[in-house]
Amino acid sequence: MKTLSLSGIALLFVSIFTSCEKSSDPLVEDGFTASALRLRTTGGPATTGGSVDPSLVVVFNPDPAMVDETVSVIGTFDPTTGVAIPDCGKLQLQQKINGDWVKVADEDVSPSTHTVIYEFTPTIVGDDAHEFRLHFIKSGGGCNAFNNTFSGSYFLDVKRPCVSVFTITPSVSAVNKGGGLYEFTVSYMLTSPVDLSGVKFQGGATAGGNTGHQVTDLGNTSVVNANNNNTVLKWEGNLTACSPQTVTFKYTRNFGCPATAAIVTGGWSASQGASLLGTIDPLPYTCE
Repeated sequence: MKTLSLSGIALLFVSIFTSCEKSSDPLVEDGFTASALRLRTTGGPATTGGSVDPSLVVVFNPDPAMVDETVSVIGTFDPTTGVAIPDCGKLQLQQKINGDWVKVADEDVSPSTHTVIYEFTPTIVGDDAHEFRLHFIKSGGGCNAFNNTFSGSYFLDVKRPCVSVFTITPSVSAVNKGGGLYEFTVSYMLTSPVDLSGVKFQGGATAGGNTGHQVTDLGNTSVVNANNNNTVLKWEGNLTACSPQTVTFKYTRNFGCPATAAIVTGGWSASQGASLLGTIDPLPYTCE
């Protein structure tokens, strides 16, 4: 972890936050802001030799990023090192993609511009999910005193938005198979704010009283019991905090459209041993 103090760099970042409209929080000591700007790097800058290597940094806003939400990657100079800051040349942000460094943004450096900004929406969750570096390329008058320089690598963690309580999120869809028969695809997404082991999620696959139903795909469930009116299924496993677990299956039953809020499943409950984690009512289905 490399830490930057308030002096000098705050002036540079005022313009960043104004233009990006990502945060108006003031910079604070030990790096960055209440909006979670954070600097991380492995190793110092790699240089090509010469008299002056500009000191380069990359920060992320927010950090960590949230999956499927926009994040800003900001490259700039570090004024806290005492190294001169160029008013010439070009800043180039690069991202490592499939093992190769790829340019994702660049900006000409001038007396009023000392940053380059790249915005993207991460779709992959994990620690060190994305790797960036900053490249300074000297050009123009006054740049002979500086070297072409690369920063070290800066890594971005990407998280899923978490829940405050155990949550069950349902989804149901249907396909008309003809002859009055519909195939229903049912999914439940289980999300816990803490790690849980030995979780059981169990309920009725079909609404009671519907004869002739048939489970066509167990998905990641198993049968507890079955009769002509209903089939009871369950999923058992462990949950990792903030990592949704999807439980899904398919079944066919006699059904007809149009229908409004017709009940197509039984109720389900999640438990850990004798502790009830949560319940969800039978699911309705509406079609025209």
